[in-house]
Amino acid sequence: MIRTLAKRAAVVAAASAVTVTMLAGTASANTQVGYVGDHQANNWTAVWCVQHDINHFAQNSWYPHIDEDGYWGPKTKNAVVWFQGRLISGAKYADGIVGPRTGDLLLGYGDEDQDAKCRAALPTSS
Repeated sequence: MIRTLAKRAAVVAAASAVTVTMLAGTASANTQVGYVGDHQANNWTAVWCVQHDINHFAQNSWYPHIDEDGYWGPKTKNAVVWFQGRLISGAKYADGIVGPRTGDLLLGYGDEDQDAKCRAALPTSS
């Protein structure tokens, strides 16, 4: 009987750990924010995160540094197109708009120190 109770307790503990982990993971993602780019209701933080993460990704390449000013413009859009072209196969996806797919990549390849701030501001798939 003690073994049965120990097994049940272990199952409950494991299920609780999985539930907490799943809730913690989804709480940090933001699937509710809008796309970032031309003709979007861009917020300063989201645009800054795009600029910052692209600069972080491009630091060892020949791509020029872009200003991290939080304003969407042609240089930021071109940097997004460049970033998408490097990481998303198929030229049709390099549209210069940050949706969930590009947001996931920015967070994956960007500056980990800014993840909490940027995860709340950028669109993600999960």
